[in-house]
Amino acid sequence: MRSDIQKCATPLRRSGTGALPFIMTNDQSADDGAVNPVLSPDSGKRSAELAEILQDKIVHGGLAVGESLPSERDLMVQYSVSRATVREALRVLGAKGLIEVRRGRRGGSYISAPSSEAISRSLDLFIQGHDVRFSDLLAVREAIEPVAAAQAARYRTPEDIKDIFRLLQESNLALDNLQLFSQLNLEWHLAIVRASHNPLFLSFMTSIGSLLYSATERDEFDVSTRTIVLRSHRRIYEAIAAGDSDAARRRMMRHVTSYSEQLDLKIPETLPDETK
Repeated sequence: MRSDIQKCATPLRRSGTGALPFIMTNDQSADDGAVNPVLSPDSGKRSAELAEILQDKIVHGGLAVGESLPSERDLMVQYSVSRATVREALRVLGAKGLIEVRRGRRGGSYISAPSSEAISRSLDLFIQGHDVRFSDLLAVREAIEPVAAAQAARYRTPEDIKDIFRLLQESNLALDNLQLFSQLNLEWHLAIVRASHNPLFLSFMTSIGSLLYSATERDEFDVSTRTIVLRSHRRIYEAIAAGDSDAARRRMMRHVTSYSEQLDLKIPETLPDETK
């Protein structure tokens, strides 16, 4: 997006009644006479430009979560675009999790906070679309999970502790079942990150978790190795349950950094193409 378009985009402000003001025509703003941006004459680019302008208003506070966007007709008038352009721009914002469409008498497009699921999907697409090395994912994991474990020790709730313990117990019962144990292994690690109550950590680990822990479905991940992993999980759980953030961080660091060595993994330079 060109900087001149961003600079001349005027924020949509609430009126005294809490409703958005009617939008002036002739590319004229309702508040201080500023001129609205002139979009590209290329109809194929207009929807992307409009989406970026509206996104900029949302993320910089011009529109707050829960507020309604102007109607399609008002957006058409303000930006001198077709209904199709407006609808495509709204579709882009919806795909990013920035708006939700409500039906009924008070229907319309409302500002929403992007969910962790939407962020995870974007990260997953980025990972799949670039030559990300498996070793890079391991490095991200080693950077995130020890800190997440420390935060979990500080901020975990009783429900978090119950969930982590439940997965620990289920993993113990599934010790002889490689596929089930591998799935529970992933869920246990995500439960630790969830207990940190850090949405950024959760978004990253949700995106890369399935790729990382697919390694535990290898034959090298035998019962003996799974027993070692389960013992490490129990010690990490005990530190988190006790609220000992230093021990939780230290034990998780030891666990994740020794992971590849325990499995005797030959890490490929790039991730496998899952589309094949």
